[in-house]
Amino acid sequence: MIKFFLEGGFFMWPLLVCSVLSVAFVIERAIVHLKVRREEKLREIVQQAISMVENGSDAKEITSFLDKTGGLVGETLWAAYERYTHIAEAERSVEEKRRELQDISFNAARDYLRRNLGVLEFMTGGATLLGLLGTIQGMIMSFGAIAKAGVLGDPTIVARGISVALHTTVTGLTIALFSMVFFYIYRGNAERKTVRVEPYAFAFVDAVLKRTKSRAQ
Repeated sequence: MIKFFLEGGFFMWPLLVCSVLSVAFVIERAIVHLKVRREEKLREIVQQAISMVENGSDAKEITSFLDKTGGLVGETLWAAYERYTHIAEAERSVEEKRRELQDISFNAARDYLRRNLGVLEFMTGGATLLGLLGTIQGMIMSFGAIAKAGVLGDPTIVARGISVALHTTVTGLTIALFSMVFFYIYRGNAERKTVRVEPYAFAFVDAVLKRTKSRAQ
């Protein structure tokens, strides 16, 4: 493996960085997605937050609870409630406020689950381009060796350049494929889990707006 790496030339080093980053963010996203709570726990946390709203807890207490909860549910409800504190007294209809808070909660959930996926998406193209640069470097080395030797018959003259070209190409494509596979896996998983948490977030939004309406009356 070390020999393979060293034979790939200069561009194997940035490809090594790409591979480390790709693996690191794949693991990080795996931890985040695996930590998403089960249905029963989601329901329990949301119900607790709704109870705090219905029992008249102040904004600081509610945001503190959501911040402490963290994770997908905590960040989703926190984003909605934080926005609510800014529009609660606005001269707008309840339906307008509901739509805005629902959009914010949906986007917060999706953003939480999609966070750092841009790195994997970048690696899909970045590693491929680095591999291509290594290929070009290898071809330049091969033609340079031919020009220097002035002969075409000896294959050892171009062997070094071809070795560099092939090593960087296969390494770049491997990293790109690895990143692309996990990018699409996590993106699809993010969409499914966002839809899963959506009704709980909307129930929380309804409870918050219901409290506002009852106060107004």
